[in-house]
Amino acid sequence: MKNITNQHVKRTLFGLCAAALLAAPAMTHADWVMQPKHYGGSLDIGQVKEGYSAAQLENFPITRTAVHLGISAVHDDKLELRLTLGGLYWFAATTETGAEYRLIKFGNGLGEAQGIYSFGAPGNPHSRLQFGFFPVKYGDSHNLGEYLFRSGTYPGTLVTGGWSYLQSASYGALGVRYILPTFNDKVTHEFTLFSDRDWEPLHDLSPGYMVTARPNSFLEIGGGAVWAHALPARPYRVSPKVMANAYSKTTGMPVAGLDTAGVLAVLPGNDTLWGACLNPDPAGQAGCNDPDNARARQTIADWQDCKSGDCSDIGYYTFRGFKAMLRASVDLGVLIDNPRIAPGDFKIYAEGALLGFENQPYYYDDRMERMPLMGGINVPTFGILDRLSAEVEYRKSRFPNSIFGVQQGNAVPVSSQASTRGGYQYLDGEDQYPWKWSLYARKSVLQGVNVHAQVASDHMRHPDFWGVMSDEAITQEKKDWYYVFRVDFNL
Repeated sequence: MKNITNQHVKRTLFGLCAAALLAAPAMTHADWVMQPKHYGGSLDIGQVKEGYSAAQLENFPITRTAVHLGISAVHDDKLELRLTLGGLYWFAATTETGAEYRLIKFGNGLGEAQGIYSFGAPGNPHSRLQFGFFPVKYGDSHNLGEYLFRSGTYPGTLVTGGWSYLQSASYGALGVRYILPTFNDKVTHEFTLFSDRDWEPLHDLSPGYMVTARPNSFLEIGGGAVWAHALPARPYRVSPKVMANAYSKTTGMPVAGLDTAGVLAVLPGNDTLWGACLNPDPAGQAGCNDPDNARARQTIADWQDCKSGDCSDIGYYTFRGFKAMLRASVDLGVLIDNPRIAPGDFKIYAEGALLGFENQPYYYDDRMERMPLMGGINVPTFGILDRLSAEVEYRKSRFPNSIFGVQQGNAVPVSSQASTRGGYQYLDGEDQYPWKWSLYARKSVLQGVNVHAQVASDHMRHPDFWGVMSDEAITQEKKDWYYVFRVDFNL
């Protein structure tokens, strides 16, 4: 009953807000000037050609239909308020055959609910303050990248898309953002304070800073840093003092886990440690050897001492840490100065990030594994298309790009029981396929009507029947990819 009631309340509120937007006249109220309302919708049709989730997905159809409507108002040319509501019809990404899994699902939510205050003379502000819920995008990418805000720290989880497959390389921020242009807009500073709203631990405040330099018409350089979970809403959630989040300071190994040699293991949801290599007679047990056996025994001994009251040899992984980003773009079309190539049509861009400055034992002992690199290019088509873009990403890591551990409240990159690598795995030392790629195209066919297409092997997660995104990306291996077409309109 609770879920049904909540859904009823959400839909009622959504309906009331939508009615208010539709009824709001485009006219002046005292000092408020209402802007024209905007409406839109889109239809996505595509297919996961090769992919994986809770069950193998091959030639799996993906369809979504979205609608949105919004309104804005300006007060005294200083304060602008914006509100956009949206709704989405979708099907669960599952191979289940029950009738309930074939039901079309509907979800509603905010596209934005923000205020923008301009400091200085009306029409010529010297800085701006954004507050509320609003999209943030700092780079040129269409799918990959944008690591600073939409990636984790410990673990450095990478994501793309979400509820939208296309043109979604941005972050839905909840908080405040102060934008300060300097040197005649050649250098722009941005100060942010956002609430963590995607994964555990939720509601923490993370301050950040970005700077963008535009020394000339064709070059842009940017960088930034975020102190993730710096101001926790619940401090005990930042570094949980539980077995699944613990490691031995003596051995540098997690207390709970299973490595490739089967050295140390823990039953899911159980506080009882076990492992084949702990057997005094490991004969016939593949992968077991005396050094591993001794390391496992010491790790367990340290944890048992902690359970008895002496935790001096036990540490705990933390979500808190610094992450940073550097990016650059060069508009080759401006350099060439060809009248048939518009600004932005022929541009190369790149971004790199370090997701967590400080090392932590085992999972985070190699900074190179926490450094995703992305490069892209907009290819000129001389009017045939409005945009044609190709992007590629590289990050080599031993551990899966999974949010399973995060969803359990622990700062560890662990797989679920449905992992393609088999079993409930913590110490998964198997190298993951490091490359991701994406191709994107867009064409305006009528005023306000556009056609989009995307082919990619990225970090897209898909919702199940309950609307919960999968722990791991649908496209994980070299062979995995999907395509999607979209038709949208905006009035």
